[in-house]
Amino acid sequence: MKIMTQDVLQHVVKKMARYSLLGVALLAAQSSAQSFCFASAGSYYEQVYCELQARGEAKTLPPFYQFKRNDATTQALLLKRPAARIGIDLPMPKAAAKKMTAKAAPQQERKLPAPAVQKPQPGTSPSPAAKTPTSSACQLNGNAMRCGDQQFTLMGNRRNQRLAEGVLEAENKMALPVYHGSTSDQAAIDAYLIRAYRQYIEKMHEIGLGGVTMTYGKFYFLFFDLQEKGLDFSQRFETMYGFLKKDKATMGVSETLTPDSQLKAEDCDPLAGHMWVCSRAGRNYLYLAESE
Repeated sequence: MKIMTQDVLQHVVKKMARYSLLGVALLAAQSSAQSFCFASAGSYYEQVYCELQARGEAKTLPPFYQFKRNDATTQALLLKRPAARIGIDLPMPKAAAKKMTAKAAPQQERKLPAPAVQKPQPGTSPSPAAKTPTSSACQLNGNAMRCGDQQFTLMGNRRNQRLAEGVLEAENKMALPVYHGSTSDQAAIDAYLIRAYRQYIEKMHEIGLGGVTMTYGKFYFLFFDLQEKGLDFSQRFETMYGFLKKDKATMGVSETLTPDSQLKAEDCDPLAGHMWVCSRAGRNYLYLAESE
């Protein structure tokens, strides 16, 4: 039997300690990712997966990253039994779904429609939309964005100590507006989704999750995905918001956020006078005016 020298023994101990710390870090990262599952759910079935997980009913399901690789039919079959156990409505995919959800493709990089600009009446000032600069008038440099004389700063997640009092309580609702128009009226849909998306972004930032918002492309796709299944878009987001608030109340977040090195001003759209959203490679970035 070989006897380890003191030097060799110390080397082995240090190596084992490094692996142990790495394992802890990986587990922490996985735990954080799982806790905010809803923040990365881009379809109804992915949202149902997250709800099952939050309710402790996902033990028989594959990890979320594997689940997302399956097509809609396979996802529905995987979810069917655990969803039925707790009474979640799970419409199966329809052949006609491809026609409706095709309107939302590509999901990831869809640009926000330009806001409608009305000509001002004689003697009145231009509307705020008319004054909103285009991305060509902006310079983006990592965490900072400048448009004319206005400075914007990249906003990540925020710890609970920095949030307004009561925002994580059940009484705080996302309250997305309800769409009452036709699914064939593209102008009405665009106007509605811009308004709803702004509300979504503001409410996510309010609870300190501005660093994990979905892109407009995913938001747009989810609208049609839920429409096709006969489900209430605004109510589904209310359910999501409830679970996110519960997770946020008990889980820590990192406030550090590094934007994609390839992110450019052309990837950004104004959502309000004080707010720009940028997306690249499926990731969303929120820039707010410095006074926010």
